[in-house]
Amino acid sequence: MRSPDRDLSRALLGALVLAASVLLILTLKLPGLLLSVLLAIGAFLFSRRLQVDPEITAMRSSLIYARDDMIEVLDAYEQMQNGATAADIADRTLYYPALANPDNSVPQVNEFLLRASSARRFIERVDGYLESPSTDKAQLERILTVADERAFELQSAWDDARRAAKEIGPA
Repeated sequence: MRSPDRDLSRALLGALVLAASVLLILTLKLPGLLLSVLLAIGAFLFSRRLQVDPEITAMRSSLIYARDDMIEVLDAYEQMQNGATAADIADRTLYYPALANPDNSVPQVNEFLLRASSARRFIERVDGYLESPSTDKAQLERILTVADERAFELQSAWDDARRAAKEIGPA
């Protein structure tokens, strides 16, 4: 739950508890006061249970950052492949033609294409974990470790593929 939604939920819960407490006290007097105290304690414990662990929030943010790193590399490749600007056309025809041709024998390019395909599938799965409220801390740690490793490997493969394609040049 996002922070504004969480704040609104807390405010509504507090207003409901306050209204119920006033009603209980006015109608039942002393027993109403005791019930109001129990109601307030229950509402407090309930709201504490709904609070999200800041460490889990930080891990989710880091996972989003690693996912965005992979998306950035994939977008750069897609831009080079399909971009209509003069720079994109020059990249795929003059500077990095091997990257524009997936049917080549350059190992670095093939490695990048394999990692890019794997990263696309991984990104689709990560979004499911990010949206799921039941993902626990241990799962997030494992996914974050894998995401960081894959983001680094994808960036390295992209750099290596660009370097190898530039060395080959236009055919």
